[in-house]
Amino acid sequence: MSSYSVVEYFAEHEGYRCGYCGSKDSNYSHGMWAHQLTCQDYQDLIDRGWRRSGKYVYKPTMDKMCCPSYTIKCEALNFKLSKSQKKLLKKVTKYLTVKDSEIEKTSQADDEVEGHTRPARDEAGASHGRQEGEKQKEGKNATSGKTTTPGAGADPSKPKCKKAKLVRMEKKMKKLETQSEAQAVDGSKSKQQNAEKSLEDLLQHVEPGSNPVHNLEVKLVRSSPRSAEFQRTFQQAYEVYAKYQTTIHKDPPTKCTQKQYTRFLVDSPLEEENSDDGPDCGYGSFHQQYWLDGKLIAVGVVDILPNCLSSVYLFYDPDYNFLSPGTYSALQEIGFTRELHQSAPALQYYYMGFYIHSCPKMKYKGNYHPSYLLCPEAYTWVPIDKCQPKLDASNYARLEETDKADEPVDINEIMVLHQRQAMPYMIYKVLSKSRSDTEEVKEYAQFVGKKCGRSLLLYRA
Repeated sequence: MSSYSVVEYFAEHEGYRCGYCGSKDSNYSHGMWAHQLTCQDYQDLIDRGWRRSGKYVYKPTMDKMCCPSYTIKCEALNFKLSKSQKKLLKKVTKYLTVKDSEIEKTSQADDEVEGHTRPARDEAGASHGRQEGEKQKEGKNATSGKTTTPGAGADPSKPKCKKAKLVRMEKKMKKLETQSEAQAVDGSKSKQQNAEKSLEDLLQHVEPGSNPVHNLEVKLVRSSPRSAEFQRTFQQAYEVYAKYQTTIHKDPPTKCTQKQYTRFLVDSPLEEENSDDGPDCGYGSFHQQYWLDGKLIAVGVVDILPNCLSSVYLFYDPDYNFLSPGTYSALQEIGFTRELHQSAPALQYYYMGFYIHSCPKMKYKGNYHPSYLLCPEAYTWVPIDKCQPKLDASNYARLEETDKADEPVDINEIMVLHQRQAMPYMIYKVLSKSRSDTEEVKEYAQFVGKKCGRSLLLYRA
């Protein structure tokens, strides 16, 4: 296992196109090419607001950009499902376990019940029916020529006689009301049972020993270095990626090449690491593959780090959009984080990338509770509920409410890699006899912070 990380810093001071609001030159960031990174160093970097795309690691310039990107994490161990999230998991379960014909029968039965109950509950309609029946009866008596013999009158001490048809109708209404009450009680019990179910219970779609209609299997394969299973399924995954990019994001096929796919979602600077107190699969970069009836329909790109599962990207077959793969995969990954915690106690959080309050399409990440945003000035985690009022008032805001500030970094302590030798920056200055990069190193040092500054090796030619 490599015990060091090597990065090459690129200062970027010109604006470029924003993928969220479409502005041509209002997005700003600084980046590094990571030749290699330990998982702990990358964990520390994302806790400073950095994020990777392939081997390129970048940090948005929050106070300058049009759509500030706040790092967001969810506390997986205390995650609480919302009603809509529960509904989605039930929908997936129904798709996997109920035959289409049975769903149709259930729908038809519901329609028939509604057809029987509607006239009984429509008092105006029932009254109109009784009047028409009486008219028809009078007409029959008139045509038959029969006459009725008047009696002495009704006994006021006895209840009035009712038509047989009306008696039957009232009995039916009473029966339906009793059934409705019973169904309401059962529904209440069912809701109570569902409320008590955990995320793991709802993700367990198929009961052991049952015969599901569809088989959904989630497989974890290491993507860097590439495992044999990853290599075997590479082409299938790439085809899903190309279909997703061209259909969902409207990318031209020329931008969805295998080379682009590899650089973006396969290449990773993270070193493969294993430890006695870590997960069985180890740390590093992986693809979580979703196989439905033997067909690959979605892939979640994730990094397993010392304190979290970090979501990098998701792509899926647009034909299965009806299953809401984005939300479903996020719930699966939260469940996976909780599973990893069993063997790696320090691994407790699910990182969802960036939360962009000013972009409606990106605000959905705030629906996973409890979640926290990283303050861009103090680098502390603040509950998202406390952040949202501030972000409603201004796209960029200091989230930490105390006067806590980021620690200043002494650039003389920054570690650099020069002529294949690791050394503090102060030694490098003496050996290189050059101070032309001092301002650049100062900028780098403050962006990565004191801890990373002492562990990362900044490449110097």
